[in-house]
Formats: sequence, C-alpha cells, structure tokens
Amino acid sequence: MSQFDEELSRRAEEMRKTATEMNQELRRFANDFYEQMQVFAEDLRRRARGASPFEESAIERIRALAALREDGIITEEEFQEQKRRLLDQV
Repeated sequence: MSQFDEELSRRAEEMRKTATEMNQELRRFANDFYEQMQVFAEDLRRRARGASPFEESAIERIRALAALREDGIITEEEFQEQKRRLLDQV
C-alpha cells in the first residue's frame, strides 16, 4: 500500500469516527430538546389548570434530576425512569 493510500485510509477513518461522534451528539441533543419540550408542555398545562406558582412543577423536578444526572449522581436510566414517572402524573 502506498503512502498516499495509507494517508487516505487514515483520514477516511478519522472522518468516519468524527461523523459517528457528531451523530451521537446530535441524537443526545434531539433527545434533550424533546425532553425539554415535554416539560414545557406539561408546565403550560399545569398553569392552564391554575396550579399555584409556588408548587414545584414537573419542569423543576426534571431539571433537578437532569442536574443529578450531569453530576453523575444518577444514571441515564434512572433519570429516564424518574422523568417518565413525572410526566405520567401530568
């Protein structure tokens, strides 16, 4: 294999890895965005029902759970389960 072919293969592999990483990051972003929209919609429904502004909303609870997830205190699976429970209560 020539030096050119080796360099071409190396760069193609780097590009494949980068594309894979970008795809994973985009999926995470899309999932986070979807979660935020669910929480936003729940908050709007809560406000439409006349819920007290002092009542902790599902948005606030999910945000707190997200912070715990980001800090590594709970796992992604635990976060998703708790989020689902909160949204099921709506």
